[in-house]
Amino acid sequence: MVAVLAQRVASLKPRRRLQLAGVLVLVLALLLAFLYIRSDAADPEVRNDVMLNLRELEKLDAEWDANILRAHIGRAPAGPHLNNQLPRMRDLLTHLGEATPESDSPAIRAAYTQLGDALQRKELLVAQFARHNPPLREALVFLPPAVADLKTELGGIEGALAPARLVVRLDASLNALLTEILRYNAAPSAALAGRIDEILGDIAAQEIAFSPAVVEKMDAIIQAARVILEKRPLENRLEMQIAATSTDAALDRLGREFNRTFDTALAVRERYRGYLFAYSALLLVLLAYSGVRLWRSYRIIGEVNHRLQAANENLELRVAERTAELEAQSKQLERLAQHDSLTGLINYRQLTRLLERALARAGRRDTVVVLMFIDLDGFKAVNDTWGHATGDLVLQMVARRVQDKLRAEDALARLGGDEFVIMLEEVASREGALRVAQIALDQIRSVTEADGHPVSISASIGISSARGHAGAARGSAALLAEADKAMYEAKQAGKGVFVVSSQAQWHTAS
Repeated sequence: MVAVLAQRVASLKPRRRLQLAGVLVLVLALLLAFLYIRSDAADPEVRNDVMLNLRELEKLDAEWDANILRAHIGRAPAGPHLNNQLPRMRDLLTHLGEATPESDSPAIRAAYTQLGDALQRKELLVAQFARHNPPLREALVFLPPAVADLKTELGGIEGALAPARLVVRLDASLNALLTEILRYNAAPSAALAGRIDEILGDIAAQEIAFSPAVVEKMDAIIQAARVILEKRPLENRLEMQIAATSTDAALDRLGREFNRTFDTALAVRERYRGYLFAYSALLLVLLAYSGVRLWRSYRIIGEVNHRLQAANENLELRVAERTAELEAQSKQLERLAQHDSLTGLINYRQLTRLLERALARAGRRDTVVVLMFIDLDGFKAVNDTWGHATGDLVLQMVARRVQDKLRAEDALARLGGDEFVIMLEEVASREGALRVAQIALDQIRSVTEADGHPVSISASIGISSARGHAGAARGSAALLAEADKAMYEAKQAGKGVFVVSSQAQWHTAS
């Protein structure tokens, strides 16, 4: 076909022939440009940028969930700071919207819209959580000491002035109120709420027998109890709704859709590269035909062809090098997303994943999973006295020494600050777990010098455990909360000790 066109061009007048040759060259050039553009349509840099943004969004979302959990268990106050990650998350979401192809990938746009909607719903729910959590926390913190204070009043002059039977009755009502409130906070129910209402009514009915000062304290206790009755179920519902937004699933879907779309684009590029190579071969045939008559032009065309081949080989080498570089970066990002940068230990997110898997295995095998929540005692004094550099070195030494004493299948994680968690699987006995806790205490106490400075630290350890199907049903969040609570009991017991949660589950032989 090309030869026929060339013969027809040669039979025309010179001016007409020149015009047709120009049109033919223009058509050939446009076709070449089209094939080249289509063969270079997929940009690895875009994929790299999007995956980096997705990884950062996943990390910020995990931190957001961790802050909500800390506010729920009282480890941190709830407030506007719960949404500190939102400005950065919105920026990343905007960048993702700009980087993803709009018209060529409806699946990506649908996944992107789903993620935006999920984040918006989660933001609204967290804002409601932040409004309702502080009064609930204040009421829970206020109630036990307020009851103790009122009981002290009843044991003094106030108790002597009032009828003895009313004092005894009020004391029993206060005890019952505190017990039922604690049960209601752990697992709210309509039956418990009714019981608490009856107790509050009984307390209010006895106010007539006491002085205004005592009545004021009784009213404050009643008010705090009613706040807990109102806010605890509301907060639980909000937490369930926050979990149901499934932002992590939306992030995973967007990542999968982007990878699938990019792989499709790569396949299209490879197909057009084949067209480009076939078209180049056609051009070479045309050049060879012309070279029969123009030997000099033939040599020039041969040289150009050689350069094109070298450029193609260089391009393939660069693509291979870039692919290897992207794979290395991806592995590094994956490690950073799962490990603490200071100590090299796994982080909270990876710990929760391992804990969920361990609980699932324990459910299948009827084994025991043990969790030890470690909080360093005296660490603040190290930072205040010798500076954060020495404090960081102490954290690294603690991590290394405790990790060296654990089994290969055990896990040690740093949650942040001076908080660590040990996870043990297939624990044969309670005594074995306590031996590990004592070893951890001994290793932490053995850190007496850092960077040439004397240090004195210990640790308070809270221990929780879960066995078999029942333990798996409780879930990782409950196990962490029980270990955290036991750690606070260890703090109150004088620090430098470990306390086992009353809800810990062991083998019968233990």
